[in-house]
Amino acid sequence: MSNRLNPSTAFEKLFGNIADDFNIDIVYENSQLITYCEKTHRVTDEKYILSVSGKEIKIRCSCEKGAFYALCDLGKRIDEGTVSDGEYICSPRFRVRGCIEGFYGTPWSHASRKSVMEITAKNRMNTVYYAPKDDLYHRERWRENYPEDELARLKELVDCAEEYYADFFWCIAPGLSMKYSDNTEFDTLMSKTKQLYSIGIRCFGLLLDDIDDELAFDEDKKVFDETVNAHIELINRYYSALKEIDSSVRLTVCPTLYHGKGNEYYISKLGRNIPSLVSLFWTGRDICSRELTSPEAVRFIENTYHKPLYWDNYPVNDCSMFNEMHISPIINRDTDLYKYSEGIISNCMEYAECSKIPLITFADYLWDSENYNPQKSWEGAIKQVVGKENAEHFIAFADHLYTSCLKDINSRRMYAVFDEIEAAYKSGDREKAFVIAENYLKKMNRCREYLCRDLPLCREISKWSKKYFVMCDILNKVFEYVKTKDETVFDELLMLAEKYEAMPAKLSNDTDIRAELKNLHKIN
Repeated sequence: MSNRLNPSTAFEKLFGNIADDFNIDIVYENSQLITYCEKTHRVTDEKYILSVSGKEIKIRCSCEKGAFYALCDLGKRIDEGTVSDGEYICSPRFRVRGCIEGFYGTPWSHASRKSVMEITAKNRMNTVYYAPKDDLYHRERWRENYPEDELARLKELVDCAEEYYADFFWCIAPGLSMKYSDNTEFDTLMSKTKQLYSIGIRCFGLLLDDIDDELAFDEDKKVFDETVNAHIELINRYYSALKEIDSSVRLTVCPTLYHGKGNEYYISKLGRNIPSLVSLFWTGRDICSRELTSPEAVRFIENTYHKPLYWDNYPVNDCSMFNEMHISPIINRDTDLYKYSEGIISNCMEYAECSKIPLITFADYLWDSENYNPQKSWEGAIKQVVGKENAEHFIAFADHLYTSCLKDINSRRMYAVFDEIEAAYKSGDREKAFVIAENYLKKMNRCREYLCRDLPLCREISKWSKKYFVMCDILNKVFEYVKTKDETVFDELLMLAEKYEAMPAKLSNDTDIRAELKNLHKIN
Protein backbone atom coordinates (compact mmCIF):
# COMPACT_ATOMS: atom_id res chain seq x y z
CA MET A 1 0.00 0.00 0.00
CA SER A 2 1.24 3.50 -0.80
CA ASN A 3 0.97 6.56 1.41
CA ARG A 4 -1.33 8.34 -1.01
CA LEU A 5 -4.88 9.29 -0.17
CA ASN A 6 -7.17 6.32 0.34
CA PRO A 7 -9.24 5.87 -2.84
CA SER A 8 -12.51 5.68 -0.92
CA THR A 9 -11.85 9.18 0.46
CA ALA A 10 -11.34 10.64 -3.03
CA PHE A 11 -14.39 8.72 -4.24
CA GLU A 12 -16.60 10.14 -1.48
CA LYS A 13 -15.43 13.64 -2.36
CA LEU A 14 -16.68 13.13 -5.94
CA PHE A 15 -19.76 10.99 -5.36
CA GLY A 16 -20.77 11.67 -1.76
CA ASN A 17 -22.16 8.76 0.23
CA ILE A 18 -24.03 7.01 -2.60
CA ALA A 19 -22.16 3.74 -1.94
CA ASP A 20 -23.10 3.54 1.74
CA ASP A 21 -25.75 0.89 1.06
CA PHE A 22 -23.11 -1.55 -0.22
CA ASN A 23 -20.44 -3.63 1.52
CA ILE A 24 -17.26 -2.93 -0.44
CA ASP A 25 -14.19 -5.14 -0.15
CA ILE A 26 -11.00 -4.01 -1.95
CA VAL A 27 -8.36 -6.69 -2.56
CA TYR A 28 -4.92 -5.82 -3.96
CA GLU A 29 -3.23 -8.41 -6.17
CA ASN A 30 -0.07 -8.41 -8.26
CA SER A 31 -0.91 -11.04 -10.84
CA GLN A 32 -1.17 -11.25 -14.62
CA LEU A 33 -4.96 -11.34 -14.40
CA ILE A 34 -5.01 -8.02 -12.57
CA THR A 35 -2.11 -6.16 -14.20
CA TYR A 36 -2.16 -7.20 -17.86
CA CYS A 37 -4.64 -6.06 -20.50
CA GLU A 38 -4.97 -8.66 -23.25
CA LYS A 39 -6.67 -6.22 -25.63
CA THR A 40 -3.92 -3.61 -25.58
CA HIS A 41 -1.04 -6.00 -24.72
CA ARG A 42 0.03 -3.65 -21.97
CA VAL A 43 0.85 -3.94 -18.28
CA THR A 44 -1.26 -1.38 -16.45
CA ASP A 45 -2.05 -0.22 -12.93
CA GLU A 46 -5.54 0.89 -14.05
CA LYS A 47 -7.16 -2.50 -14.56
CA TYR A 48 -9.71 -3.82 -12.06
CA ILE A 49 -12.30 -6.54 -11.65
CA LEU A 50 -15.59 -5.37 -10.19
CA SER A 51 -17.80 -8.14 -8.79
CA VAL A 52 -21.36 -7.39 -7.75
CA SER A 53 -23.62 -9.75 -5.82
CA GLY A 54 -26.57 -7.92 -4.33
CA LYS A 55 -25.17 -5.49 -1.79
CA GLU A 56 -21.77 -7.21 -1.76
CA ILE A 57 -19.11 -5.51 -3.88
CA LYS A 58 -15.63 -6.93 -4.38
CA ILE A 59 -12.90 -4.98 -6.15
CA ARG A 60 -9.70 -6.71 -7.27
CA CYS A 61 -6.91 -4.43 -8.48
CA SER A 62 -3.16 -3.92 -8.21
CA CYS A 63 -3.05 -0.54 -6.46
CA GLU A 64 -5.07 2.39 -5.14
CA LYS A 65 -5.38 3.92 -8.61
CA GLY A 66 -7.17 0.82 -9.88
CA ALA A 67 -9.36 0.82 -6.78
CA PHE A 68 -10.26 4.46 -7.36
CA TYR A 69 -11.30 3.80 -10.96
CA ALA A 70 -13.36 0.80 -9.86
CA LEU A 71 -15.13 2.95 -7.29
CA CYS A 72 -15.77 5.63 -9.94
CA ASP A 73 -17.22 2.94 -12.19
CA LEU A 74 -19.42 1.75 -9.34
CA GLY A 75 -20.46 5.31 -8.50
CA LYS A 76 -21.51 5.95 -12.09
CA ARG A 77 -23.52 2.72 -12.19
CA ILE A 78 -25.27 3.63 -8.93
CA ASP A 79 -25.99 7.14 -10.17
CA GLU A 80 -27.43 5.80 -13.43
CA GLY A 81 -29.34 3.01 -11.68
CA THR A 82 -27.54 0.30 -13.70
CA VAL A 83 -25.90 -1.72 -10.92
CA SER A 84 -26.50 -5.40 -11.63
CA ASP A 85 -25.02 -8.66 -10.44
CA GLY A 86 -22.01 -9.91 -12.35
CA GLU A 87 -18.27 -9.69 -12.80
CA TYR A 88 -16.86 -6.80 -14.83
CA ILE A 89 -13.24 -6.92 -16.01
CA CYS A 90 -12.26 -3.39 -16.94
CA SER A 91 -9.18 -1.61 -18.28
CA PRO A 92 -8.76 1.45 -20.51
CA ARG A 93 -8.01 1.28 -24.22
CA PHE A 94 -5.90 4.45 -24.33
CA ARG A 95 -2.95 4.79 -21.99
CA VAL A 96 -3.08 8.61 -21.80
CA ARG A 97 -6.49 10.21 -21.34
CA GLY A 98 -6.83 13.83 -20.42
CA CYS A 99 -7.35 17.50 -21.14
CA ILE A 100 -5.31 20.65 -21.55
CA GLU A 101 -6.06 24.26 -20.74
CA GLY A 102 -4.26 25.43 -23.85
CA PHE A 103 -6.55 27.98 -25.49
CA TYR A 104 -6.11 31.67 -26.31
CA GLY A 105 -8.34 33.77 -24.09
CA THR A 106 -9.06 34.43 -20.45
CA PRO A 107 -7.50 31.61 -18.40
CA TRP A 108 -9.77 29.57 -16.16
CA SER A 109 -10.27 30.57 -12.56
CA HIS A 110 -8.61 28.47 -9.88
CA ALA A 111 -11.99 27.07 -8.87
CA SER A 112 -12.81 26.14 -12.46
CA ARG A 113 -9.54 24.26 -12.84
CA LYS A 114 -10.27 22.20 -9.77
CA SER A 115 -13.85 21.62 -10.89
CA VAL A 116 -12.78 20.37 -14.33
CA MET A 117 -10.18 18.15 -12.68
CA GLU A 118 -12.91 16.63 -10.53
CA ILE A 119 -15.19 15.82 -13.48
CA THR A 120 -12.35 14.27 -15.50
CA ALA A 121 -11.27 12.17 -12.51
CA LYS A 122 -14.85 11.06 -11.97
CA ASN A 123 -14.81 9.75 -15.54
CA ARG A 124 -11.44 8.02 -15.22
CA MET A 125 -9.19 10.40 -17.10
CA ASN A 126 -5.60 10.30 -15.87
CA THR A 127 -3.79 13.38 -17.21
CA VAL A 128 -4.03 17.16 -16.87
CA TYR A 129 -1.91 19.66 -18.82
CA TYR A 130 -1.57 23.23 -17.59
CA ALA A 131 -0.75 25.50 -20.55
CA PRO A 132 -3.04 28.56 -20.79
CA LYS A 133 -1.70 30.70 -23.62
CA ASP A 134 -2.50 33.91 -21.75
CA ASP A 135 -0.86 32.94 -18.47
CA LEU A 136 1.97 35.46 -18.65
CA TYR A 137 4.40 33.22 -16.74
CA HIS A 138 3.75 30.32 -19.10
CA ARG A 139 4.54 32.11 -22.37
CA GLU A 140 5.21 35.84 -22.63
CA ARG A 141 7.15 36.20 -19.34
CA TRP A 142 8.47 32.64 -19.27
CA ARG A 143 11.82 33.77 -17.86
CA GLU A 144 10.24 35.05 -14.64
CA ASN A 145 9.50 32.83 -11.67
CA TYR A 146 5.94 32.62 -10.46
CA PRO A 147 5.06 34.97 -7.58
CA GLU A 148 4.43 33.14 -4.32
CA ASP A 149 0.64 33.44 -4.48
CA GLU A 150 0.54 32.05 -8.03
CA LEU A 151 2.91 29.27 -7.04
CA ALA A 152 0.71 28.36 -4.07
CA ARG A 153 -2.32 28.02 -6.36
CA LEU A 154 -0.36 25.77 -8.70
CA LYS A 155 0.65 23.66 -5.72
CA GLU A 156 -3.05 23.22 -4.90
CA LEU A 157 -3.66 21.95 -8.43
CA VAL A 158 -0.75 19.52 -8.15
CA ASP A 159 -2.16 18.21 -4.88
CA CYS A 160 -5.64 17.94 -6.39
CA ALA A 161 -4.30 15.90 -9.32
CA GLU A 162 -2.45 13.60 -6.94
CA GLU A 163 -5.61 13.14 -4.90
CA TYR A 164 -7.36 11.90 -8.04
CA TYR A 165 -4.46 9.74 -9.25
CA ALA A 166 -3.81 11.96 -12.26
CA ASP A 167 -0.53 13.16 -13.77
CA PHE A 168 -0.21 16.95 -13.73
CA PHE A 169 1.92 18.38 -16.57
CA TRP A 170 3.11 21.95 -16.21
CA CYS A 171 4.05 23.44 -19.57
CA ILE A 172 6.34 26.29 -20.59
CA ALA A 173 6.39 28.00 -23.99
CA PRO A 174 9.65 29.94 -24.46
CA GLY A 175 9.75 29.87 -28.27
CA LEU A 176 8.47 33.39 -28.91
CA SER A 177 11.63 35.02 -27.59
CA MET A 178 14.22 32.40 -26.64
CA LYS A 179 17.74 32.66 -28.08
CA TYR A 180 18.65 28.98 -28.37
CA SER A 181 22.40 29.55 -28.64
CA ASP A 182 22.57 31.59 -25.41
CA ASN A 183 23.46 29.38 -22.44
CA THR A 184 22.03 31.91 -19.99
CA GLU A 185 18.62 31.39 -21.61
CA PHE A 186 18.80 27.66 -20.91
CA ASP A 187 19.92 28.34 -17.34
CA THR A 188 16.86 30.59 -16.94
CA LEU A 189 14.63 27.81 -18.29
CA MET A 190 16.06 25.36 -15.78
CA SER A 191 15.72 27.83 -12.91
CA LYS A 192 12.03 28.25 -13.73
CA THR A 193 11.63 24.49 -14.05
CA LYS A 194 13.22 23.87 -10.66
CA GLN A 195 10.77 26.30 -9.07
CA LEU A 196 7.92 24.13 -10.36
CA TYR A 197 9.71 20.93 -9.37
CA SER A 198 9.89 22.29 -5.82
CA ILE A 199 6.07 22.16 -5.49
CA GLY A 200 5.85 18.55 -6.55
CA ILE A 201 5.59 18.72 -10.35
CA ARG A 202 7.26 15.72 -12.01
CA CYS A 203 5.72 16.01 -15.50
CA PHE A 204 6.71 18.86 -17.81
CA GLY A 205 5.72 20.15 -21.22
CA LEU A 206 7.94 22.12 -23.60
CA LEU A 207 5.71 23.89 -26.10
CA LEU A 208 7.23 25.24 -29.30
CA ASP A 209 3.94 25.83 -31.13
CA ASP A 210 2.61 29.00 -32.73
CA ILE A 211 6.02 30.60 -33.28
CA ASP A 212 7.90 31.66 -36.42
CA ASP A 213 9.21 28.87 -38.61
CA GLU A 214 12.47 30.72 -39.10
CA LEU A 215 15.08 31.45 -36.43
CA ALA A 216 14.85 35.04 -35.20
CA PHE A 217 18.45 35.63 -34.13
CA ASP A 218 21.56 35.71 -36.33
CA GLU A 219 23.52 33.95 -33.58
CA ASP A 220 21.09 31.03 -33.72
CA LYS A 221 21.26 30.85 -37.51
CA LYS A 222 25.04 30.68 -37.33
CA VAL A 223 25.02 27.85 -34.78
CA PHE A 224 22.04 25.79 -35.91
CA ASP A 225 21.39 26.71 -39.58
CA GLU A 226 17.68 25.96 -39.23
CA THR A 227 14.93 25.83 -36.64
CA VAL A 228 14.59 22.06 -36.36
CA ASN A 229 18.24 21.70 -35.33
CA ALA A 230 17.82 24.31 -32.60
CA HIS A 231 14.73 22.52 -31.33
CA ILE A 232 16.41 19.11 -31.30
CA GLU A 233 19.28 20.57 -29.29
CA LEU A 234 16.92 22.29 -26.84
CA ILE A 235 14.72 19.23 -26.31
CA ASN A 236 17.62 16.86 -25.78
CA ARG A 237 19.38 19.24 -23.43
CA TYR A 238 16.21 19.96 -21.45
CA TYR A 239 15.30 16.28 -21.16
CA SER A 240 18.82 15.38 -20.03
CA ALA A 241 18.77 18.15 -17.41
CA LEU A 242 15.38 17.01 -16.14
CA LYS A 243 16.64 13.45 -15.77
CA GLU A 244 19.62 14.68 -13.78
CA ILE A 245 17.19 16.28 -11.32
CA ASP A 246 14.94 13.23 -11.09
CA SER A 247 15.05 10.06 -13.20
CA SER A 248 11.26 9.71 -12.92
CA VAL A 249 10.53 13.05 -14.62
CA ARG A 250 8.51 12.91 -17.85
CA LEU A 251 8.52 15.34 -20.77
CA THR A 252 6.04 16.14 -23.55
CA VAL A 253 6.99 18.37 -26.49
CA CYS A 254 4.71 20.29 -28.83
CA PRO A 255 6.65 20.85 -32.06
CA THR A 256 6.39 23.95 -34.25
CA LEU A 257 4.91 21.82 -37.01
CA TYR A 258 2.16 20.05 -35.11
CA HIS A 259 -0.25 19.03 -37.87
CA GLY A 260 -0.05 17.54 -41.33
CA LYS A 261 0.60 14.17 -42.93
CA GLY A 262 3.24 13.23 -40.37
CA ASN A 263 6.00 12.73 -42.92
CA GLU A 264 7.09 16.36 -43.32
CA TYR A 265 10.78 17.25 -43.01
CA TYR A 266 10.62 19.13 -39.70
CA ILE A 267 8.59 16.59 -37.73
CA SER A 268 10.40 13.59 -39.22
CA LYS A 269 13.84 14.95 -38.38
CA LEU A 270 12.76 16.15 -34.94
CA GLY A 271 11.14 12.86 -33.96
CA ARG A 272 14.09 10.74 -35.11
CA ASN A 273 16.58 12.81 -33.13
CA ILE A 274 14.94 13.11 -29.70
CA PRO A 275 14.59 10.35 -27.06
CA SER A 276 11.86 7.80 -27.61
CA LEU A 277 10.45 8.43 -24.12
CA VAL A 278 9.76 12.09 -24.93
CA SER A 279 6.11 12.36 -25.95
CA LEU A 280 5.24 14.30 -29.11
CA PHE A 281 2.03 16.28 -29.42
CA TRP A 282 0.25 16.09 -32.78
CA THR A 283 -3.15 17.48 -33.79
CA GLY A 284 -3.67 15.26 -36.82
CA ARG A 285 -4.05 16.20 -40.46
CA ASP A 286 -5.31 19.68 -39.58
CA ILE A 287 -5.05 22.09 -36.66
CA CYS A 288 -8.64 21.17 -35.84
CA SER A 289 -8.98 17.72 -37.36
CA ARG A 290 -12.35 16.38 -38.41
CA GLU A 291 -10.94 12.85 -38.21
CA LEU A 292 -8.10 11.06 -36.45
CA THR A 293 -7.32 7.82 -38.24
CA SER A 294 -5.12 4.84 -37.53
CA PRO A 295 -3.40 4.85 -40.97
CA GLU A 296 -2.35 8.47 -40.40
CA ALA A 297 -1.01 7.54 -36.94
CA VAL A 298 0.98 4.66 -38.47
CA ARG A 299 2.54 7.05 -41.00
CA PHE A 300 3.51 9.37 -38.12
CA ILE A 301 5.16 6.47 -36.29
CA GLU A 302 7.06 5.33 -39.39
CA ASN A 303 8.48 8.80 -39.98
CA THR A 304 9.10 10.10 -36.45
CA TYR A 305 9.75 6.86 -34.50
CA HIS A 306 7.18 8.10 -31.98
CA LYS A 307 3.56 7.24 -31.38
CA PRO A 308 1.57 10.49 -31.60
CA LEU A 309 0.13 11.93 -28.42
CA TYR A 310 -2.86 13.74 -29.88
CA TRP A 311 -3.48 17.32 -28.85
CA ASP A 312 -7.08 17.22 -30.02
CA ASN A 313 -8.33 20.72 -30.79
CA TYR A 314 -11.88 19.98 -29.77
CA PRO A 315 -13.87 21.46 -28.04
CA VAL A 316 -11.64 24.57 -28.09
CA ASN A 317 -13.36 27.53 -29.78
CA ASP A 318 -10.78 30.31 -29.72
CA CYS A 319 -9.51 32.55 -32.55
CA SER A 320 -11.76 32.35 -35.63
CA MET A 321 -14.15 29.92 -33.89
CA PHE A 322 -15.18 32.30 -31.09
CA ASN A 323 -18.81 32.49 -32.27
CA GLU A 324 -19.19 28.70 -32.08
CA MET A 325 -20.09 26.82 -28.91
CA HIS A 326 -18.57 23.33 -29.11
CA ILE A 327 -20.72 21.24 -26.85
CA SER A 328 -21.44 18.16 -28.99
CA PRO A 329 -19.81 14.73 -28.47
CA ILE A 330 -16.44 13.77 -29.91
CA ILE A 331 -16.81 11.77 -33.13
CA ASN A 332 -14.70 10.58 -36.08
CA ARG A 333 -11.84 9.08 -34.05
CA ASP A 334 -10.98 5.54 -35.16
CA THR A 335 -12.02 2.81 -32.74
CA ASP A 336 -8.58 1.17 -32.87
CA LEU A 337 -6.56 4.38 -32.61
CA TYR A 338 -5.33 3.29 -29.17
CA LYS A 339 -3.05 0.76 -30.88
CA TYR A 340 -1.13 3.47 -32.70
CA SER A 341 -1.06 6.43 -30.33
CA GLU A 342 -0.08 7.26 -26.78
CA GLY A 343 -3.47 8.79 -26.15
CA ILE A 344 -5.53 11.92 -26.60
CA ILE A 345 -5.45 15.22 -24.73
CA SER A 346 -8.53 17.36 -25.37
CA ASN A 347 -7.93 21.10 -25.68
CA CYS A 348 -10.75 22.81 -23.81
CA MET A 349 -12.67 26.02 -24.34
CA GLU A 350 -12.36 29.20 -22.34
CA TYR A 351 -15.79 28.15 -21.03
CA ALA A 352 -14.87 25.62 -18.34
CA GLU A 353 -18.39 24.50 -17.43
CA CYS A 354 -19.40 24.01 -21.04
CA SER A 355 -16.17 22.11 -21.74
CA LYS A 356 -17.21 19.44 -19.25
CA ILE A 357 -19.89 18.01 -21.56
CA PRO A 358 -17.62 17.12 -24.51
CA LEU A 359 -14.84 16.17 -22.06
CA ILE A 360 -17.02 13.42 -20.58
CA THR A 361 -17.61 12.05 -24.08
CA PHE A 362 -13.85 12.06 -24.63
CA ALA A 363 -13.48 10.10 -21.39
CA ASP A 364 -16.00 7.50 -22.55
CA TYR A 365 -14.31 7.11 -25.93
CA LEU A 366 -10.82 6.88 -24.46
CA TRP A 367 -11.81 4.25 -21.91
CA ASP A 368 -13.66 2.00 -24.36
CA SER A 369 -13.40 3.29 -27.93
CA GLU A 370 -14.76 0.12 -29.51
CA ASN A 371 -18.09 0.37 -27.69
CA TYR A 372 -18.33 4.15 -27.66
CA ASN A 373 -21.77 5.52 -28.57
CA PRO A 374 -21.53 9.29 -29.14
CA GLN A 375 -25.21 10.11 -28.56
CA LYS A 376 -25.57 7.91 -25.50
CA SER A 377 -22.35 9.32 -24.07
CA TRP A 378 -23.45 12.90 -24.82
CA GLU A 379 -26.82 12.47 -23.14
CA GLY A 380 -25.11 10.91 -20.11
CA ALA A 381 -22.64 13.80 -20.01
CA ILE A 382 -25.46 16.35 -19.98
CA LYS A 383 -27.10 14.49 -17.11
CA GLN A 384 -23.85 14.70 -15.16
CA VAL A 385 -23.29 18.39 -15.80
CA VAL A 386 -26.79 19.89 -15.66
CA GLY A 387 -28.52 17.21 -13.57
CA LYS A 388 -31.03 14.53 -14.55
CA GLU A 389 -34.02 16.78 -13.88
CA ASN A 390 -32.84 19.37 -16.42
CA ALA A 391 -31.15 17.13 -19.00
CA GLU A 392 -34.03 16.86 -21.48
CA HIS A 393 -34.69 20.59 -21.29
CA PHE A 394 -31.05 21.41 -21.95
CA ILE A 395 -30.83 18.94 -24.85
CA ALA A 396 -33.53 20.91 -26.68
CA PHE A 397 -31.02 23.79 -26.76
CA ALA A 398 -27.79 21.79 -27.15
CA ASP A 399 -29.30 20.11 -30.21
CA HIS A 400 -28.48 23.33 -32.10
CA LEU A 401 -24.79 23.45 -31.14
CA TYR A 402 -23.19 20.91 -33.47
CA THR A 403 -21.34 23.51 -35.53
CA SER A 404 -17.62 22.69 -35.37
CA CYS A 405 -14.74 21.14 -37.29
CA LEU A 406 -16.42 17.76 -36.67
CA LYS A 407 -19.26 18.76 -39.02
CA ASP A 408 -21.97 16.58 -37.56
CA ILE A 409 -25.63 17.11 -38.43
CA ASN A 410 -27.02 20.14 -36.60
CA SER A 411 -30.47 20.53 -35.00
CA ARG A 412 -31.38 16.93 -35.78
CA ARG A 413 -34.09 16.74 -33.10
CA MET A 414 -35.78 19.93 -34.24
CA TYR A 415 -35.78 18.91 -37.90
CA ALA A 416 -37.15 15.46 -36.99
CA VAL A 417 -40.07 17.22 -35.28
CA PHE A 418 -40.55 19.45 -38.34
CA ASP A 419 -40.69 16.34 -40.54
CA GLU A 420 -43.40 14.89 -38.28
CA ILE A 421 -45.37 18.11 -38.43
CA GLU A 422 -45.05 18.28 -42.22
CA ALA A 423 -46.13 14.65 -42.63
CA ALA A 424 -49.20 15.18 -40.45
CA TYR A 425 -50.05 18.45 -42.22
CA LYS A 426 -49.77 16.91 -45.70
CA SER A 427 -51.94 13.98 -44.66
CA GLY A 428 -54.66 16.46 -43.74
CA ASP A 429 -54.40 15.93 -39.99
CA ARG A 430 -53.90 19.56 -39.01
CA GLU A 431 -54.87 18.85 -35.41
CA LYS A 432 -52.08 16.27 -35.03
CA ALA A 433 -49.60 18.67 -36.62
CA PHE A 434 -50.49 21.40 -34.14
CA VAL A 435 -50.26 19.00 -31.17
CA ILE A 436 -46.75 17.94 -32.22
CA ALA A 437 -45.77 21.59 -32.67
CA GLU A 438 -47.20 22.64 -29.32
CA ASN A 439 -45.43 19.80 -27.49
CA TYR A 440 -42.10 20.80 -29.03
CA LEU A 441 -42.66 24.46 -28.18
CA LYS A 442 -43.36 23.45 -24.58
CA LYS A 443 -39.98 21.69 -24.47
CA MET A 444 -38.28 24.76 -25.89
CA ASN A 445 -39.93 27.04 -23.37
CA ARG A 446 -39.00 24.77 -20.45
CA CYS A 447 -35.44 24.82 -21.75
CA ARG A 448 -35.62 28.60 -21.87
CA GLU A 449 -36.61 28.69 -18.20
CA TYR A 450 -33.56 26.60 -17.29
CA LEU A 451 -31.16 28.73 -19.36
CA CYS A 452 -32.36 31.87 -17.56
CA ARG A 453 -31.10 30.55 -14.22
CA ASP A 454 -28.14 32.19 -12.51
CA LEU A 455 -25.82 29.18 -12.86
CA PRO A 456 -22.18 29.06 -14.06
CA LEU A 457 -23.09 27.00 -17.13
CA CYS A 458 -26.00 29.28 -18.03
CA ARG A 459 -23.85 32.38 -17.65
CA GLU A 460 -21.14 30.93 -19.90
CA ILE A 461 -23.57 30.02 -22.63
CA SER A 462 -25.62 33.22 -22.58
CA LYS A 463 -24.26 34.47 -25.93
CA TRP A 464 -25.85 31.45 -27.58
CA SER A 465 -28.91 31.10 -25.36
CA LYS A 466 -29.98 34.68 -26.15
CA LYS A 467 -30.09 33.75 -29.81
CA TYR A 468 -31.96 30.58 -28.92
CA PHE A 469 -34.58 32.68 -27.14
CA VAL A 470 -35.15 34.58 -30.39
CA MET A 471 -35.49 31.24 -32.19
CA CYS A 472 -38.13 30.24 -29.64
CA ASP A 473 -39.98 33.49 -30.31
CA ILE A 474 -39.81 32.88 -34.06
CA LEU A 475 -41.21 29.36 -33.82
CA ASN A 476 -43.97 30.46 -31.48
CA LYS A 477 -44.91 33.19 -33.95
CA VAL A 478 -44.70 30.81 -36.93
CA PHE A 479 -47.34 28.52 -35.47
CA GLU A 480 -49.44 31.48 -34.41
CA TYR A 481 -49.30 32.78 -37.98
CA VAL A 482 -50.14 29.38 -39.50
CA LYS A 483 -53.21 29.22 -37.25
CA THR A 484 -54.43 32.81 -37.64
CA LYS A 485 -53.00 34.02 -40.98
CA ASP A 486 -52.71 37.41 -39.26
CA GLU A 487 -50.47 39.71 -41.37
CA THR A 488 -49.46 41.65 -38.25
CA VAL A 489 -48.01 38.46 -36.83
CA PHE A 490 -46.11 37.89 -40.08
CA ASP A 491 -44.59 41.38 -39.88
CA GLU A 492 -43.47 40.60 -36.34
CA LEU A 493 -41.92 37.40 -37.66
CA LEU A 494 -39.84 39.31 -40.20
CA MET A 495 -38.53 41.63 -37.50
CA LEU A 496 -37.61 38.67 -35.30
CA ALA A 497 -35.84 37.00 -38.21
CA GLU A 498 -33.81 40.16 -38.86
CA LYS A 499 -32.85 40.26 -35.19
CA TYR A 500 -31.87 36.58 -35.21
CA GLU A 501 -29.69 36.85 -38.29
CA ALA A 502 -27.88 39.90 -36.87
CA MET A 503 -26.74 37.99 -33.79
CA PRO A 504 -23.16 36.67 -34.29
CA ALA A 505 -23.44 33.47 -32.22
CA LYS A 506 -23.69 30.39 -34.44
CA LEU A 507 -26.82 28.40 -33.77
CA SER A 508 -28.45 25.67 -35.85
CA ASN A 509 -27.75 25.73 -39.60
CA ASP A 510 -26.88 28.89 -41.45
CA THR A 511 -30.14 29.54 -43.30
CA ASP A 512 -31.85 32.62 -44.67
CA ILE A 513 -34.76 32.73 -42.24
CA ARG A 514 -36.45 35.66 -43.91
CA ALA A 515 -36.46 33.83 -47.24
CA GLU A 516 -37.96 30.76 -45.55
CA LEU A 517 -40.65 32.93 -43.97
CA LYS A 518 -41.53 34.49 -47.32
CA ASN A 519 -41.97 30.99 -48.75
CA LEU A 520 -44.23 30.19 -45.81
CA HIS A 521 -46.20 33.37 -46.53
CA LYS A 522 -46.79 32.26 -50.14
CA ILE A 523 -47.92 28.78 -49.09
CA ASN A 524 -50.15 30.03 -46.29
